[in-house]
Amino acid sequence: MNLGERIRYFRRVKNLSQQELASGICSVPYLSKIENGVTEPSEEIQQHLANRLQIGLGPVNEKEILQRYVNLFQQLYLRDYKLAEQKFKLLTKSPFQYVDEDIYHKIFKSIYLLMAKQETREAQVLLDEVAYIGNVIRGEKGFYYFIARGLLSYYKKEYKGAFGYLLEAETRLEHNRFQEWEKGYLLYLIGLTANQLYKNIVALEYTNKALEIFDKTYIFKRSADCRILLGIIYLRIKNLEEATNQFGLAETIANAFDDDLLRGAIYQNLGIIATKKDDSETAIQLFAMSLQAKRNQPNSFKLSTIVTLAKEYEKTNRPKQGLALIEEGLNLTEQNPLYRGYELHFMYYKHVFAPENNEEEKIHFMVHELIPYFEQRNEWIHLTEYYPIIGKYYESHQKYKNASKYYYLTIEALKKMYEMGVTYA
Repeated sequence: MNLGERIRYFRRVKNLSQQELASGICSVPYLSKIENGVTEPSEEIQQHLANRLQIGLGPVNEKEILQRYVNLFQQLYLRDYKLAEQKFKLLTKSPFQYVDEDIYHKIFKSIYLLMAKQETREAQVLLDEVAYIGNVIRGEKGFYYFIARGLLSYYKKEYKGAFGYLLEAETRLEHNRFQEWEKGYLLYLIGLTANQLYKNIVALEYTNKALEIFDKTYIFKRSADCRILLGIIYLRIKNLEEATNQFGLAETIANAFDDDLLRGAIYQNLGIIATKKDDSETAIQLFAMSLQAKRNQPNSFKLSTIVTLAKEYEKTNRPKQGLALIEEGLNLTEQNPLYRGYELHFMYYKHVFAPENNEEEKIHFMVHELIPYFEQRNEWIHLTEYYPIIGKYYESHQKYKNASKYYYLTIEALKKMYEMGVTYA
């Protein structure tokens, strides 16, 4: 990045017009020529511009700057969020004087916000501010930039976009030196995102590669993450024995480190295996254990467990427990747009568990709110669950045309799931 580009970058960062920056230093046309690289200003004008922008224009040790932020990233990777916060505060004590420093700060601040707080809005703003700069997507910067973009898209449930960004990050591995844990984490993220896209073979391949690195470097908690993900994939392809085995290996690690974050995910998935075996009592017990393990975790970690537990309460006819659970779930969503899907699930079960159980109101809600939301997002798994409920209602009320419509939609949704590689509802 040449002198003019650096001056233009910080002028935009500090929200100054060319007129405001040039005032008393040089003319606006002359500043424009400097920013466009047409002319090289005198050292005196350079210094005046630097002083007004409060930046340095001299050489900078980019590797030293990067290492400080990689140290922050490593604490996030190790889930030591307290130490990560301390490192983050130290890194932001003074204003940034160099473009590379400012760019790295925005990239890694977005990673910090996403990994430690799941805060997407500010991360989006930060990444958009540097996206237009050509050298951001090259070399080492590109590796971290695309990881940040991948994380952002993942937390926004834009899994196709996340997968693309993470594969872009992978292309940087060949030509740059990264630590093993960085490679492992990226491979794990690719496996995680491939899983959300039902790319079972790809998810298994990348997750096993990540597991190999974590085992080799003795990062046992991240090994457990991989075991959990492998278990989920095996569960999807109906290999319940191998899924149970992977969750069991992960549980051994979780208990060794007394890690509730891991236990919450493990009990959740063991509960799903119990539901597949029609063992509702065991499933309810495991889902409750999962919620207990997640008590100090972010709200987003608890929501899927509440949905699965609500289903078992419906199956075993426990409306009182179900209604109390759903009220808890609705409180956790707090009108957060990212949780809208969960909110709709909870509203459905609120109708189910309500003492009066007004079927007409429930179906009206499903047709006009719940179904359009999941159709817009092509969430076929949920639609295959909800379409037949509407179909049965219309059939029982002798509205056969409407019933046929929703049964047909069920078949089409099942076909879509099959195309995606989903072999169970």
